[in-house]
Amino acid sequence: MFSLRIKLTIYYLAILTLILVGMGVASYIYLSRTLLATIDASLFDQVDRIERHLAHTAGIGSASRVNRHELLVDLTPHLTQIIDVQGKVIDEVLDLPRYAVSVDRLALAGIAPGRTEFSTMTNGEQQVVRLATRRVSSREQERGEDLFIRSGQSLESIAIARRRLLFLLAVAVPLALLMGGLGGGVIANQALRPVDRIRRTAERINGGDLTERVPLPGTMDEIGQLAATFNQMIARLQAAFDRQRQFTSDASHELRTPLAIMRGDIEIALRRIRTSDEYQTVLTSTLDEVVRLSRLIEDLLLLARADIGKVELQCRPMNLSLLCRDLIDYIAPLAHQQGLDLNLRLPASPKGEDVIIIADENRLRQLLLNLIGNAIKYTDSGGWVELSLDRDDRWIVIQVRDNGRGIPAEDQPQIFERFFRRSRMATEPNIPGSGLGLAISKWIVESHGGTIGVRSEPGQGTEVTVRLR
Repeated sequence: MFSLRIKLTIYYLAILTLILVGMGVASYIYLSRTLLATIDASLFDQVDRIERHLAHTAGIGSASRVNRHELLVDLTPHLTQIIDVQGKVIDEVLDLPRYAVSVDRLALAGIAPGRTEFSTMTNGEQQVVRLATRRVSSREQERGEDLFIRSGQSLESIAIARRRLLFLLAVAVPLALLMGGLGGGVIANQALRPVDRIRRTAERINGGDLTERVPLPGTMDEIGQLAATFNQMIARLQAAFDRQRQFTSDASHELRTPLAIMRGDIEIALRRIRTSDEYQTVLTSTLDEVVRLSRLIEDLLLLARADIGKVELQCRPMNLSLLCRDLIDYIAPLAHQQGLDLNLRLPASPKGEDVIIIADENRLRQLLLNLIGNAIKYTDSGGWVELSLDRDDRWIVIQVRDNGRGIPAEDQPQIFERFFRRSRMATEPNIPGSGLGLAISKWIVESHGGTIGVRSEPGQGTEVTVRLR
């Protein structure tokens, strides 16, 4: 297999060869036709001169014709003949005997009066001669027979010019191809040098070093854009691998804690005979940890399936107002148990219309339970939590507000990351949770084509805003 450099050079040479050969053929044809046209014009002019001369000296025809050719080169003919209709040469001037040509009576008979015919003949001396023959009428001959004026020029000069051009092309074309091949190789090497850098960087990345980046060239041409895109891809891969490692580490920690608790409780219970109440306590604690593990595993499976697009939403028209009312009634006992006021605010409408949306009702229920549950967990006794529903021209707006502890500013950009738990002050009690609720909430909102955002002030409360279409 040829390398890309060699292929590019071969393609370049192939195109250059076609161009040079095409130009050579065109030049050869153009030179031949131009020289032949020059000879024809000169012969035509010579025939004109002879006809005018004969008109003044022998009374042949009409001498009203004038010279119509402005020649760049006026050639002296190698052959001049006056021929009668019988094909007999009446008068002849030869530059050299080897330029003599025979007379073809049939060809002469086919020439119309006043017309000039051009032809090419090869004589016995292997001389190629270009002939211009004109038929003129005679008034003074006894039978009024026509005469033929013939002027000829050897094409040896054209053959020499052609051979010289062919020799020049035979030398110039290979030389041009050689220089073109060297130049093409240099150009291909220069063009592919950034690609080599990208390849070497990819090899180092393949070794596990995702911090490598391709140096960007000075100009952002196609190769520069490729390098920039490659760097962006590696940056995304690095971020994904970092998230994966963090996810694995956090998941291991979250799974290890309930397992350690269950193992400790069971080991303690098995050290000696216990009463039925003590066994019941251990079993209850173990059941709580099993429930916690089950929820954690379900959340992990949901996010994993969502990452690869395996979670299908069951979207259909639903009454969002009714869902909010049901959730408030469902979670109100938990809020009241912690000494919180739980409020619901629906959009004011003169007709009392409910908000209808096309969505997956189970996922929206999970979303609202996560948001309201977080608000209740982080609000102290005596506070309040409010769920509000509203709409504008473009969006349906869901807000969950509280006057709880708020979220520190440094934590707010990370609260939707998996397993992220807000920074705790030393006096803050341990609050249960896996840190997956807001990550799941963000996925639910975005899978419905919406947005979710948080605004919070430490000690003042938190407001989570969800916008759905």
